[in-house]
Amino acid sequence: MSNIIVAIYNFLWGDLITLNFKGTSIGIPLLVILLIPTGIYFTVRTRFMPIRKLPQMVRALGEKKDDKSNLSTFQTLIVSTATRVGMGNLVGVVAAVSVGGAGAVFWMWVSAFLGASTAYVEGTLAQLHKKKDPLYGGYHGGPAYYIHDFVEQKRKKKIKKSFIAILFAIFGLICWCGISQVVSNSVTSAFKNAFSIPPIYTTVVLVIIAMAINAGKIYFAWKGRKSDRIEWHKTLVVSGIGIAICIVLFLI
Repeated sequence: MSNIIVAIYNFLWGDLITLNFKGTSIGIPLLVILLIPTGIYFTVRTRFMPIRKLPQMVRALGEKKDDKSNLSTFQTLIVSTATRVGMGNLVGVVAAVSVGGAGAVFWMWVSAFLGASTAYVEGTLAQLHKKKDPLYGGYHGGPAYYIHDFVEQKRKKKIKKSFIAILFAIFGLICWCGISQVVSNSVTSAFKNAFSIPPIYTTVVLVIIAMAINAGKIYFAWKGRKSDRIEWHKTLVVSGIGIAICIVLFLI
């Protein structure tokens, strides 16, 4: 299993192309070749949206919501930031500065600027292709949904399942489990190195905190509107599947 993971990592992040510049070799991985041109393309197609819409974004943060059942602009910003900023953003910055020096900060700014347009396009597609839940109300959306719609458009007929959309959802769930493991490992290692606390104790505390957060989410969803009670089922199902995958990966 570890060999498969290493092989996939090397395929995505290994040096696909090596450039020699004044005696220095620069390796360019596959994901950089895919993501940077994509960011440039979307930045041009959206007419430099991160710069053009920045004043409007700042003004929108101060707006008050009209309906108490909806999220305000600021709340939406916090939620979207929480879904995008993670361990990779924190550890990646430290690793980049450690390896590349202060100059790496500039290239991270460039990548973030180009990635902003890509994130905007992703969010827009999710809103355009979201589906209303017929049983509980509310909406569902995301890459799996607009990938499914894209396949339907290409085939020019309605389909129940799209293999590539299902594959994306499965890989997303596996990545979510992997990120959770990385975060937990980083926290336990930090407490062990700083305070000599055994990892098992830190793990138990993290599990209790996670259970408390999920219990609170389930409680408030159940006490809220009937349409919000789907969160109760979502939390149980996703948590159960995630725990099962983590156990399987650990055993393998």
